[in-house]
Amino acid sequence: MGVIERIVALLLMGVLALTGTPMPPGTAAEPPDAARPAAAGIQEEFRAVWVATVYRLDYPSEATADPQILRQEADAILQDCADMGMNAVILQVRPCADAFYPSEIFPWSRYLTGRQGSAPRDGFDPLAYWVERAHALGLELHAWINPFRITKAGAADQAELAAHHPAVLHPEWVVEYEDNLYFDPGLPEVQALILQGAEELVRNYDIDGIHLDDYFYPGSGFDDGETYARYGQGFSSLGDWRRDNVNRLVKALGERVHALDPAISYGISPSGVWADRSSLPGGSDTTGGYESYYAAYADSRKWVQEGWIDYICPQIYWYIGHKSMDYAAIARWWADTVEGTGVRLYIGMADYQAGNSDPASPWHGTQAIEAQLALNDTLPQVAGEVHFRYRLIAGEPALRALYQRVYAPSRPAPPSRPFLNRAEHTAYVEGQDGKFRPDAVLSRAEAVTLLARLSVDGEGEPLAGLRRAPFADVAAGDWYAEGVDFAWTYGVANGYPDGTFRPGDPVSRAELVKLLAAYGPPAGETTAAPFPDVPSGHWAAGAIAYAQAEGWVDGYADGTFQPQRPVTRGEAVKLLNAALGRSMDETARVPAPFSDVPEDHWAYGDILEAAVSHAFYLEEGRERWRLPASGRNASAAP
Repeated sequence: MGVIERIVALLLMGVLALTGTPMPPGTAAEPPDAARPAAAGIQEEFRAVWVATVYRLDYPSEATADPQILRQEADAILQDCADMGMNAVILQVRPCADAFYPSEIFPWSRYLTGRQGSAPRDGFDPLAYWVERAHALGLELHAWINPFRITKAGAADQAELAAHHPAVLHPEWVVEYEDNLYFDPGLPEVQALILQGAEELVRNYDIDGIHLDDYFYPGSGFDDGETYARYGQGFSSLGDWRRDNVNRLVKALGERVHALDPAISYGISPSGVWADRSSLPGGSDTTGGYESYYAAYADSRKWVQEGWIDYICPQIYWYIGHKSMDYAAIARWWADTVEGTGVRLYIGMADYQAGNSDPASPWHGTQAIEAQLALNDTLPQVAGEVHFRYRLIAGEPALRALYQRVYAPSRPAPPSRPFLNRAEHTAYVEGQDGKFRPDAVLSRAEAVTLLARLSVDGEGEPLAGLRRAPFADVAAGDWYAEGVDFAWTYGVANGYPDGTFRPGDPVSRAELVKLLAAYGPPAGETTAAPFPDVPSGHWAAGAIAYAQAEGWVDGYADGTFQPQRPVTRGEAVKLLNAALGRSMDETARVPAPFSDVPEDHWAYGDILEAAVSHAFYLEEGRERWRLPASGRNASAAP
């Protein structure tokens, strides 16, 4: 299913079980996507996230040698990527000629433990762990390397280079440019070093890909005149020679890694514009921007035409309609470039731009990204997207929710349908500060939390959500998150088309009845309820008729049901108890659990029934209500 079709399907699916036009409870959820094999890097649709380690932008959050912390953070990132519907992670394993793995060539990265050359404790290998955990979640793990960069923070980095760093051992390989150090791409020894580093990764790890970004030559002022004089014979210009150096590395690296593992995916992510049409024949319809052909000496078009790489991932970091660097024009240019070559096209997406708070900005909210995804779906040559970068997505709830909706719209297949737990008389509500607030309006968050507590499978075992629900306004730490996850998993309640759940919104009488009716047998052909304000065409007519027939609800004195009236917490407990077949024994004498619910309150018995765990049994032909020896059960309730 393409992105446009997915978005349309999501809009249809967004008809809510807890709004005025609900999805009928019990609607069959779509089956989950097939398990994704972690191999070969060839997928029907590539959906990946860059995880940057330079400056610890994404991982780890702070320098540490503690394996437990490094594992926990890796687990959290990988699980979140899987929850968003991604099927690959591109992990930066060599940000500055240093390593996030034990290497015989490069020192341990200072971005990992805080000091270059210092290893994690207990022999922990971060890359091995990332590969293992990614594959366990059905994610591919691609190793991202920066081939020529040595430092990124000038003199401060230079002073901290480890004694066995290749740049320290071979200063003749190094060129300083704008206060930073780079390996000289024109030296055969440097080319050999990069090839050996890639070979070390492929030999030692079950990675799914080798990935290079756009760091080749850092600029035209790079001081490699001596190297050009030594090796540049036969070239008419310094620029052509530099491009040939990069080309030879790109070609040789592909040959080397494929000789070791023919199934490995080898790709490069250059800057989005190869060259403007005004600069080079065959260039894109762009003007005045960064042309990687000249600025980085990266002839990315040639890499595609020659088939030296498996995929190209141009970083198209402009919005659709940009005056000089239009996303649509650049994406179509790349689509034409890969056509017929066998090289796959993944688009590098500018997630870091999204979420602008200014409504006038092209990057306001997620609208630009949504438009780009829709455009990508119209180009058959586009085989997927890669998103820059993890923490910038995770920190933008609307963006994270967008990918959950577009990439992973299907609920996981629940192992069973939910049933109301009518056997146990455990507490399922409690108050706050000694008060229950019986007249307060029940919220959507409270409704799904109550239902989650009361739901069991066919064997009477408690149910829980199978994975995070894709709602921008529900965070993992929210008190109602587990209830929302449960409701989404089992189709009890859905979200709105804008990707929100709106947990604070009130629940109407009709909505709560509709939710509870979903747990019972089908209402048959009944579509008319015995209330004048619930016509036969009302979206909850059948559920209201069923609930009235079961004795769960009554109308008001004037004969109306008032379906749109918000339901209070006291009314909700009374309705839930009726659906559960629970009531307080008249002879039970238990102190009032809440200061705002006196014994003469109209809902006192129902609230007591819901708030106090007890046994319910037969004695001399009479149902009796008995407290457990441990007394009142205080559950964590809304």
